[in-house]
Amino acid sequence: MQPKLTVAQAAELMGVSDRAIRKKIEEGEISAELAQSAKGKGRPGYLIPVSSLPVDIQRKYWTTSEVAAAAEVGDAEPDKPETTGIPYTLAELEHAVGKDKFREMMAEAEYKLQIIEQAMNPPQGVERTIWINRLAKKYGKSTATIYRDIEKFQEWGVLGLMRKSRLLTQGPQRTSIEPEVEKFIRMKYLDRRKPKPAHIFRETERFCETNGYKAPSRASVFRYISDMENYEPDLCCLAREGEEAYWKRFAEKATRKEPEFVNQVWMGDHHKLDLFISYHGRPVRPWLTVWFDVCSRTVVGWCLSVQANGRTIALALRHALLPKKIKLDDGTESVLELGGIPGMIYIDNGEDYKAQVRAGKKHEDWELSRETRGICASLDIKVQFATPYHPWAKAHVERFFGTFTDQFTRYQPGWCGPNNEDRPEGFNEKELHEKGQLLDLEELSERIDAWLYEYHTTEHRSLGMTPMQKHFSTPKIREGFADERALDICLMDVERAAVTPNGIERFGTRGRKRWYWHPELPAYAGQKVIIRYDPNRIGELLIFHPKTGKYLFTATNKELLAFNATKDDIQELQKRRAARRKAVKEMLRETQRASLEQVVAEREAAGTRMTSGKAGSAKGKVRALIGTEQVVKQREEQAKLAKTKRPVKTTSAFDEYILREGTEG
Repeated sequence: MQPKLTVAQAAELMGVSDRAIRKKIEEGEISAELAQSAKGKGRPGYLIPVSSLPVDIQRKYWTTSEVAAAAEVGDAEPDKPETTGIPYTLAELEHAVGKDKFREMMAEAEYKLQIIEQAMNPPQGVERTIWINRLAKKYGKSTATIYRDIEKFQEWGVLGLMRKSRLLTQGPQRTSIEPEVEKFIRMKYLDRRKPKPAHIFRETERFCETNGYKAPSRASVFRYISDMENYEPDLCCLAREGEEAYWKRFAEKATRKEPEFVNQVWMGDHHKLDLFISYHGRPVRPWLTVWFDVCSRTVVGWCLSVQANGRTIALALRHALLPKKIKLDDGTESVLELGGIPGMIYIDNGEDYKAQVRAGKKHEDWELSRETRGICASLDIKVQFATPYHPWAKAHVERFFGTFTDQFTRYQPGWCGPNNEDRPEGFNEKELHEKGQLLDLEELSERIDAWLYEYHTTEHRSLGMTPMQKHFSTPKIREGFADERALDICLMDVERAAVTPNGIERFGTRGRKRWYWHPELPAYAGQKVIIRYDPNRIGELLIFHPKTGKYLFTATNKELLAFNATKDDIQELQKRRAARRKAVKEMLRETQRASLEQVVAEREAAGTRMTSGKAGSAKGKVRALIGTEQVVKQREEQAKLAKTKRPVKTTSAFDEYILREGTEG
């Protein structure tokens, strides 16, 4: 029978007055029946069925903790126990109690099921009641138990014949631990300092002794802590390891839909290789920057460098936007149309990918490095930023780097491991460099290129085919490739340069200026034009109009153009000159210090080289005449004149005020 509420209980549940409830009953909005108990204050008493209340109030009633108390108002059948249901499945029960205990419970349930099947199928001509009485005597059970088992089986199946598990309904409980002691144990364990269970047990003993509680045993405390780790791992992780560990292990991750087209989504990222190479006379760890197509699982573009930055990202993007050159077995070259123009690039939220972040702007307005920004703008590529400090946001490319490390990096010369713990025993990158056992940048690049071809032609488990097959068998989101010359211009560094009658001065060194010239350049003398140049080929500058930005012509420096110099070459030359100049100055200082010490030593050894007669003070006011007396006399007179003109002030302004006003109030 459904529960019923009094007027006061209904008013409290709906948040209105008793009078408002009675008015609703009188107007017929709420159905109710007169209570058999005495009326209060001359007003009739009502019992209101829960089903007559609004739906949201019914939901509130069934979710409040006062449901049981409210249900006592109605007329319940005293002999029929309330059915609470079984809120778990067979699989959850097996996981909670263990396989061995579950087998015992299942055998017991099957035994009951045999009796139930016999009770539900009495022999022909035998009444069911008589037959169940016979079965009860045969199996040593009461008839009520058999009837109850039949009802449970009909409602819940085999699960209803198994004992309810307290682990699933109430959770693990330690009756030997008092509630106050239990709270103390939880407080101590959920500490960022990660205290050990033995320490918590000692603290619990002191707490119980001080406050007069019964101290639990060591085994009880250890079991309680173990239950916290098993049944509340997220809470323990957040309290003991911090928010970052909690986010990685327990925070809900968004599941993205896989792209349907090739080049629909590219993920870009850096990866510092776990190996050393030889570079400019020293061992360094290089970086690999890749663009990864999510649909086909192919690396469409990559760049190997000694330092990852916005330039390497742009160069890797250039490689991804263009067809690839491959060497065939016969030594000839061919073109592989891997890559193309993406619909969207999905990149990190770091400084390598955006030049600056302006406050108050959305992701779409964040600025990239100028090279990447120029390419994306010219080719209409959408840019999407990943959540910062969340590596799972770029899970596909992160998994690729894991495969790359396991299958390639660890088997190369100079492998150093990801950290000091995994570092090979006796590894010394400087010794390997001196012995010439490390690869250089070009050699490592060739090995990566060969491994990537093998990776693209090996069956991918999640695809069911090779990444290369997936790439060429799936339609592309956009057809075609980018123009190589247009990419080169987008990748160039952009500056403003002043034009003089001699041309544009750039990339000069100390004591030597370098000028760029073109016959049409003098027409822009006195203005600042826009120049673009490739840092890897600084012999020419592309000149653009200072106002419209339209391309005008290309100015050249014949020396740098013939030398095919790069910006790095000029910087390296300046570094060598500065280092040499510093060394020469240090040699000069050493020479000067040595010369001074030598002179002093020689003088001390040789003694006094000259002497003069002793001098004394003159008697009276007689002065020696040396030819400058007139000048000295003139200066003394000027000094006396200045003193007479200066007013002599014997007292300060404060003293004058005191003397004038007096000291008495």
